[in-house]
Amino acid sequence: MVSVRKKKCTQYELAEELGITQQEISRYERGEIKAPINYIIDLAKFCNVSVDYILGLSRDTTDMLSDEDFELLEIYDKLDDSNKIKLKERAATLLEMQTGETD
Repeated sequence: MVSVRKKKCTQYELAEELGITQQEISRYERGEIKAPINYIIDLAKFCNVSVDYILGLSRDTTDMLSDEDFELLEIYDKLDDSNKIKLKERAATLLEMQTGETD
């Protein structure tokens, strides 16, 4: 939980956002008391990660999505299958142009 929060904000900033005290967050992070599930859910939402990510259950817990990356994934998720294919093709073309590579 600590690494997820540190990449996004301070304990104080998170406390302000969630409406709890900085001391509570500190106690959760030090393991003095177990963090309640509602805190874990709120932290996940605030940091744009899954609860699994916070709990260390996802495959890769070393990277977090930036807000921009998360926004792109949300847009992609709303596309129908046909437009997802088109977007992938366009992205591949842009990458080829950027790197100067061709198939």
